[in-house]
Amino acid sequence: MNSKGNILIVEDEFIVANDLRLMLQKAGYNICGIAASVVQARALIEKHNPEWVLLDIILKGDLSGIDLGKELMEKKVPFLYISANTNHRTLEAAKLTQPYGFLVKPFREKDLFVMLDIARYKHQTENVRLQREATVKADSNCLDSIIGTSPKTKELIEQIKIVAPSDTSVLITGESGTGKEMVAQCIHRLSPRANRPLVVVNCAALPLSLIETELFGHEKGAFTGATQKRTGRFEQADKGTIFLDEIGEMPPDAQVKLLRVLQEKEIERVGGESPVKVDVRIIAATNRQLEKEVAEGRFRLDLYYRLSIFPLELPPLRNRKEDIHALAHHFLRKYATKNNIPVEGISDNAMRELMAYDWPGNIRELEHVIERHVLLSTTHQIESIDMPATLLRETEIVQSGKLKTMEEVERDHIINALKAGKGKVSGPGGAAELLSMPAQTLYSRMKKLGIKQTFKG
Repeated sequence: MNSKGNILIVEDEFIVANDLRLMLQKAGYNICGIAASVVQARALIEKHNPEWVLLDIILKGDLSGIDLGKELMEKKVPFLYISANTNHRTLEAAKLTQPYGFLVKPFREKDLFVMLDIARYKHQTENVRLQREATVKADSNCLDSIIGTSPKTKELIEQIKIVAPSDTSVLITGESGTGKEMVAQCIHRLSPRANRPLVVVNCAALPLSLIETELFGHEKGAFTGATQKRTGRFEQADKGTIFLDEIGEMPPDAQVKLLRVLQEKEIERVGGESPVKVDVRIIAATNRQLEKEVAEGRFRLDLYYRLSIFPLELPPLRNRKEDIHALAHHFLRKYATKNNIPVEGISDNAMRELMAYDWPGNIRELEHVIERHVLLSTTHQIESIDMPATLLRETEIVQSGKLKTMEEVERDHIINALKAGKGKVSGPGGAAELLSMPAQTLYSRMKKLGIKQTFKG
């Protein structure tokens, strides 16, 4: 109940009703009316739509406060009983109407306001719960896009259900191809912000010189070429959600500005004279180990803590192989329908081949493999799987009897992919497709590892 909330008093004793009115008005509440009977109360409820009703049980006329309580319960109008009648049968009947409190006459002024505060809290809590349940029920189909019944998949779905209805920042981690953007979309669609924008930003694809203006916008004339005002991604996402993909690729200067947005809830346009308030939920994702990035000075510790209030780690497909059967058939149906190809199943032999592979590109790689085999299929089922050659053999991770560092392994892996793609990064047959990652992300990793695009097979 807000200050100056609209309250209807239903009380047949004029002196008691008037005392209630004076107490409540003194505390800042608005009294929309006083009724001595259920008939009078109905008329006032229809006319004023009160936020709360204070209801006596014994009223004038043939109907009691409990009769009106049943009607209020059905209309979802919150109410409290105020009565001197405390016999067991009456209390049991009153309880069935689900009031938000029961105040026994006579009472002190302090008791009234304590009861109102308790009722307000219970009502707000109930509203939040109902809103969450309605949101999850209305858009639970987005959870159907998370295919699989393995324990890890079930745990992920439960975590999404827990965090989605809140405004808590979420950090999604996992290897490339594990479905981080899909999970971010699902969190947004299950949140109270579902009807507002979800703005996706690939941090790895933002040119260093344009990061600030892309994220926060600029005013007309802020710099050479700024011929008109530009609205940044944060303002575009106002009242909604912003998904910062590949957050681990964000340079330190931009990290400082992002931290300020999280702390102050406001942005500053380039060339602007005053900050602009924004109401944005942050979901970030990375395939890098941010703890390692923090330890090596490439990622701010304070920003990491701000982003990782609720971390979600997506398991690689090799750690949830029991989901491969369901995923493969899901992609089979998707691409058979999309391309109008009568492929209906996967042979036992082909499924064994899918299960035996380690899937370095995770779900995205599996999807590409199934799509390719649907297009190539000449029968009603996929008979065998032509698996991609493993680009990096296990023996290659050892050099001169010593294990290579993760960056050395990653560098060699990318170089091998470039060789296999004949120097091409993006497009069909390019290294990005072979590695099952976005081309912009691969370009960013190549730059960071000092790899030049000079391979021709």
